[in-house]
Amino acid sequence: MKKYSLLLIIFALAKISLAQQLTGQVFLQQTILGKQNGYGVRYQNEKGLGVGIVYQSNLNASREFVQGNYPFYGIETVIPITKCNNMRLFLTPKVGFVNHLFFVVIPEVETNIKISDRFSSGITAGLRARQSAIGIKIIMKIN
Repeated sequence: MKKYSLLLIIFALAKISLAQQLTGQVFLQQTILGKQNGYGVRYQNEKGLGVGIVYQSNLNASREFVQGNYPFYGIETVIPITKCNNMRLFLTPKVGFVNHLFFVVIPEVETNIKISDRFSSGITAGLRARQSAIGIKIIMKIN
């Protein structure tokens, strides 16, 4: 009986893991704080709902002047809004820390356009420091 239970659990986990995907992303964003680049990893289910981690800082970042780089470390949630052929619209709010001191919430929306089975591009719009921010990103399916 234990063997059958274990097999049932393994098949259930395999089905769940096959229906989900891990993606990596690199992005460039123009904010009130300057041009920022970043990267992240996401885990999404088949409907598009997911969670990920992101890092973002100014392009002219240097280790000597951390306060001017505005590094952001955080977690993003991915909530699907709508889908049309190869295009999807997501709500992607982020929460995290800027300059290792300040806790911030960044509301953002993202439009993804599927380029191939492995790659898609994205356009983002959100708020950073109470000002509008717009960006582009490349997303690659890892698994």
